[in-house]
Amino acid sequence: MTLKARYQALRSSPDCDVEQLIDGDLTHHASSGSPYQDFLSSGRPLLVITPIISDIGPTVPTEIHDVSGDNVAKKQKVPRVFGYPVSIPFIIANEFCERFSYYGMMAILFIYLKDKLQLGEDTASLWYHEFQALCYLTPILGALVADILLGKFRTILIFSIIYLIGNMTVALTSIGKIDIFQAKESIITGEVDGKEETWMDYTPALWGPLIGLHLIALGTGGIKPCVSSFGGDQFKKTETDKIQKYFSMFYASINAGSLISTAISPELRSLGCFGEHSCFPAAFVIPGGTLLFAIIAFLLASKWYIIVPPLGNPLVDATKVTFGLITSNSEECEKRYGAGKVADTKQLLRVCTIFIPFIFFWALFQQQSSTWIVQLSAMNGMIGSFELKPDQMQIFNPLYILLLIPAFEYGVYPLMKRIGIPTTPLARMVTGMVFTSLSFVMAAILQIVIEGKLDEYNVQHDTSYSFSELQNETFTFLRENQIHRLAMIPQIFILTCGEIMCSITALEFAYAYAPESMKSVCQSLLLLSNSFGNVLVIIFKKVTDNYVIMFFMWAGLQMFGVILIIIILRVMQGPLEEFKEAAAAANNSQNLNMEDIELEGKNNGDQSPPPAYDTVNE
Repeated sequence: MTLKARYQALRSSPDCDVEQLIDGDLTHHASSGSPYQDFLSSGRPLLVITPIISDIGPTVPTEIHDVSGDNVAKKQKVPRVFGYPVSIPFIIANEFCERFSYYGMMAILFIYLKDKLQLGEDTASLWYHEFQALCYLTPILGALVADILLGKFRTILIFSIIYLIGNMTVALTSIGKIDIFQAKESIITGEVDGKEETWMDYTPALWGPLIGLHLIALGTGGIKPCVSSFGGDQFKKTETDKIQKYFSMFYASINAGSLISTAISPELRSLGCFGEHSCFPAAFVIPGGTLLFAIIAFLLASKWYIIVPPLGNPLVDATKVTFGLITSNSEECEKRYGAGKVADTKQLLRVCTIFIPFIFFWALFQQQSSTWIVQLSAMNGMIGSFELKPDQMQIFNPLYILLLIPAFEYGVYPLMKRIGIPTTPLARMVTGMVFTSLSFVMAAILQIVIEGKLDEYNVQHDTSYSFSELQNETFTFLRENQIHRLAMIPQIFILTCGEIMCSITALEFAYAYAPESMKSVCQSLLLLSNSFGNVLVIIFKKVTDNYVIMFFMWAGLQMFGVILIIIILRVMQGPLEEFKEAAAAANNSQNLNMEDIELEGKNNGDQSPPPAYDTVNE
């Protein structure tokens, strides 16, 4: 059989989930696989990761492929900068600006909703976590649009414009002094630098931020799945080392954007503007401006881009087979879709059951930007004449991530192996969840200390201030004798340890056990657990108003998640391993067959290159 005949056989096979090219060249989907594959396959530690690990979209490439003859030729002609395609610096700059915009806005969003819009903690928490849930749900839509309809380039561009409109809507409508955006105005009296001052406060209407935030959720979901893999498309498939370095630089740009914007945005919102004591418009417009730069950077290199047309999304096949398994039996599904797709979908469903306990993990983790901000608002942030603001404390998580990942890879895990402590995926995920639960126990203890100090103040001064009044920015005198905000660093450290052991291991587990044709779908569904985690926060928010009880409740729910993942893995481990071993054996057999085919082609003098798809460049 010649190479071309083998290719046609692969395309016509009912068991072939994605079209394949000879020479091991799989069709590249926008949503193909894990961003960590190059690291995992090479045994290298994950030295660079996003501040919030779940920030990685489901559509990042496992392999980079040349899918058309035109693109192969274009890749040869594209100018190079330090050995990289000239478009790569623009793509990385685009990602830096976009993540700067996103995290700069997210850093101050909860305080904006709670204090500036005067929604109160419960309503602010509802809208904040609803927005977060949408941000982790819409990437599936973005992946489908890119893979089926528009391709990655057009998807990134269109959704970036939607994103920018959303950003500017949030910024513009935060100017409460403009009548159309104003809900009410009031006169505030408070202490500033030890002196009592009076100023005007204009409360913006809720409709503006809600429109803007939902546009942002749609926009970020549209581009998150596509940008990193679009950068990967620019390389030749043989440039494995450069591709690995590109992903390192890409995720480093995410870290840089997050760290800088998380430090800057709280300072901007504390400035005075438009006659007010705060300046949320400036804090929102700067991230919006960087997003405009992101779009400009993306467009500047458009003439050099390698454009891969939409080639279909495996999520569609997985959904069809799953529906077929529910409404009929396996035999009928195998006749309709092929035995391979049915077997792969069953394995996908097994892997996805492991993600159920992660809903609890993400429910706790995402509260560091909401419930923990409330706790920080009641603490003393003064360091000399400088105030460490509650929303600035979020910077410690990405800092710890950068420091602890190499520490775990080179120190903690080797030490655990040396002294006989298990480092299996189950052991790491369970330990990570226990750490996450422990961080909320620490939060409960910290809350007891805060409330105890408030009670002491009330007794000494014959007052009756409440915990909600302790959070009021104008009541600085109440926080002077409170515990310092830096006291939260230990629980942030423990939570970050849990994140590293739990979240990264889940990504590795999903990659290792997911069927080859559905790794992208698996990563997408893992991200969905983050979305459901935010929904869980909304559901349980009204259970109690007592913060001590609430923190212990969340710690208990996470321990329930620990028990659940142990039970699920005990039940699923056997079938998961059987499928993995069978897939590995089939791969080895296929590789041997491919070698025979290549040898046959050489002996027959078949020098024709692998066939290209009949595609039209965008």
